[in-house]
Amino acid sequence: MKSHNQARANEARRRQSETGESYAAALQAVRLDRLSRLGDVSEADGTPGGAPANLHERAVPEELTELVRYHSHRIVRYLYFAVDEGHYREDIAEWKSTTLYKLTDALEHLHLLIGTIAAYLRDAGATDDVLRRYLQVRDGWQVKAYFTPSVEEHLAGLTGREAPQDSVVWHDVGRHIANRSGWSNPERHDELEVLLHALYANYPDDSQAFDHLPTSMQERVLAVLHHLRT
Repeated sequence: MKSHNQARANEARRRQSETGESYAAALQAVRLDRLSRLGDVSEADGTPGGAPANLHERAVPEELTELVRYHSHRIVRYLYFAVDEGHYREDIAEWKSTTLYKLTDALEHLHLLIGTIAAYLRDAGATDDVLRRYLQVRDGWQVKAYFTPSVEEHLAGLTGREAPQDSVVWHDVGRHIANRSGWSNPERHDELEVLLHALYANYPDDSQAFDHLPTSMQERVLAVLHHLRT
């Protein structure tokens, strides 16, 4: 699957060839067109009874940003372990168990991340149809399948609500993510984000690929890119 930056760059090149304008101008026009389409989609979203959820007008909550950063760090860490197994395990009998352990651990974090975001949006007023579309599933039962006890526990911790009965660990993890303490390690999350931008952003084709990042992070990404290309 193409990244958003790559798809945007390809669209800009097509526009450039059709209009003869500069790449930068074509890219800016593509960005504005996509923002306009996002606005159209947001106006179609709503809550039961026709009251609009207005999610497009709300800032992204910091706790959701930290939620994605935390679980992405954990997922990539497990994927690293899974890839590394192939370099020193001598036979498939030994390789399969450790590799699958790592991959299923990563999958648990991914399901928990997706479910918690979906539950957050549900509580914010997103309709079942909106959630079904964004989760790319066919019916409401598939949406509800994401709302596991672990997800509800995790969301309660993330949003500062009381832990559900029989809560085990995910409430505390959610609380620490929101507070950026305990199990959450913001410094490592920053390191991961720098590496992801260096590896996957469409730079230098898109000269503005890092403009949305804080200046300190831009500098770190460019420094990593320098070492990757030497």
